[in-house]
Amino acid sequence: MTDQPLIAEVSQKALIRSPADELLVMQVDADTWELPGGRMGATEAPIVGLKREVTEETGLSVTVGEPIHTAAWRNDVGRGRFSVVYYCEAETTDVELSDEHCDYEWVSPSTARDAFLTVSIHQTAIDRLLAAEESPIGQTAATDD
Repeated sequence: MTDQPLIAEVSQKALIRSPADELLVMQVDADTWELPGGRMGATEAPIVGLKREVTEETGLSVTVGEPIHTAAWRNDVGRGRFSVVYYCEAETTDVELSDEHCDYEWVSPSTARDAFLTVSIHQTAIDRLLAAEESPIGQTAATDD
């Protein structure tokens, strides 16, 4: 048994792939890019919450696949955080920005990982996506690391 269980705020992010096999990255400010998504409502089903966040931030309707990466940590002030990154697909690249972001780009997975995203959770999710594409099974999976 764990002495101190993690009491955490849950966030969900979408690794959205376009029909051209590019990923969507969103610009928060001059120095910060992220994946679309956000916090779940207290009574919201996970997939419903993720689709709501994606639609609010991008105007896109996505097909949500399996979780590709999970992570838990405590932030700078000791608050618990738990994040799930889902693999998603979009049929269009017509993004309508909300006021939460100032720009967006559709880029290759390696460009998203290496040139835009600085959050290790997002980078690891892309690494897992690329690794799954190289495997004979081609499936993505959530992990517990």
